Amino acid sequence: MAGTSKAPLFLFGLVGVGAVVALAAAGGGNPVQGAQRVGGLVKGQVGRFFSWAEMTVSSAAARLGIDNTPTPQAQRAMQILVGYVLDPLRAGLDSPVRITSGFRAPEVNRAVNGSPTSQHMLGEAADIKVDGYGAEALATAIVRLGLPFDQVIWYAPERGGHVHVSLTEKRPNRGQMLHAPAAGGYVAWTPAAPRVT
Repeated sequence: MAGTSKAPLFLFGLVGVGAVVALAAAGGGNPVQGAQRVGGLVKGQVGRFFSWAEMTVSSAAARLGIDNTPTPQAQRAMQILVGYVLDPLRAGLDSPVRITSGFRAPEVNRAVNGSPTSQHMLGEAADIKVDGYGAEALATAIVRLGLPFDQVIWYAPERGGHVHVSLTEKRPNRGQMLHAPAAGGYVAWTPAAPRVT
């Protein structure tokens, strides 16, 4: 995508595996953050509003010492997700969008009990929150703004109160809209019709 940073790709071409491991240690499991902490080899945005650091940060990775570096393929998927969904959502709402979970390396995904087929591992998904929006209202906004998506899932407060949104270029997107109720599982969901006043 035009206008997106290639910073992490540059990092891998510039330094060897040992340096990436050292940067991961400095960044609490995240070499992108490590590079920023030790002098900024990798600074930059995935898109207009989102940084590589916020798309890859993981408290589980930091706590367990797991490298949460996205592959080049995952980086491309993250650029697509940000460019087509997250940046337009941020602009459409005119409010910051907080990433609660972005890219997850497979070991990180296992550590957080993520689905074994989670799109987070491919860089195709993010869990998000926006101040002033409940999860259902945020999911409704994504749908009403006409943003492309593979899945939009809004979670009950008892299950995190966030929205999972994904987009893929590997196959046709499903346009699947789901709710994750407090009792568990997932149910089909459709946004309520707008009120006419």
